[in-house]
Amino acid sequence: MEIEEAITRYNKHFQYFSDQELELIQHNSLIRKYNKRQVLYSPGDNRLNLYFLKSGTVRIEKSDSSGDFIYLQFISKDDLFPLIGLFHDDVYYSSAIAQTDIEVVVIPVKFFEHLLSNNTQQLINYLQIQSDALKTKLLKIQKGTTSNTYDRVVTSLAILFSDLAKRNQMSGQMELSCPITITDISTMSGTTRETTSSIIKQLVQKNQIRYDHKHLIFLDSAFFVERLTN
Repeated sequence: MEIEEAITRYNKHFQYFSDQELELIQHNSLIRKYNKRQVLYSPGDNRLNLYFLKSGTVRIEKSDSSGDFIYLQFISKDDLFPLIGLFHDDVYYSSAIAQTDIEVVVIPVKFFEHLLSNNTQQLINYLQIQSDALKTKLLKIQKGTTSNTYDRVVTSLAILFSDLAKRNQMSGQMELSCPITITDISTMSGTTRETTSSIIKQLVQKNQIRYDHKHLIFLDSAFFVERLTN
């Protein structure tokens, strides 16, 4: 029953599959739980599965040969990953690590590709999802190449806001759905930890965010929304 509740056309990744196709996905998938910091896959592992995140947060990492981070992204609930490489890659090019305790639906990738290739509407939808994701990555590259470290950090925070922020039902404030460290933010923005910490303090003083013990709250939502639209 848990898989049937997760794999439905109410999610953008499955919305144009037929009832029969949805049943096939549900029948051929399974649910797994991972504890915080457990690895789902690593670079070079055979690309056997896609993962639909039912609960928790996943971090996607890519490092260079020296072990230094060159890419960091977070996946939130109700997202399907990794979409990059469908119909092409035989291995994973990045690592996926549980940022929190998570629960995922594991979908065989070849099976999913077969269904997708025979459903034009869902395939077009998939390309649109990829296009939206590419726009965000291009914006990150654009802002990330500037020498202005403030812009880089704020853009990274705006991406976190877009991807992970949820409204707290008690306070009404927008806050991240998982803990985030200064080091994580500095990795995303390509700045030093010290510089990132200084910029975070500036944003706190301006009442644009609140940050305490890995807990990030966005007090000025409009400021971060505008960052991704301009």
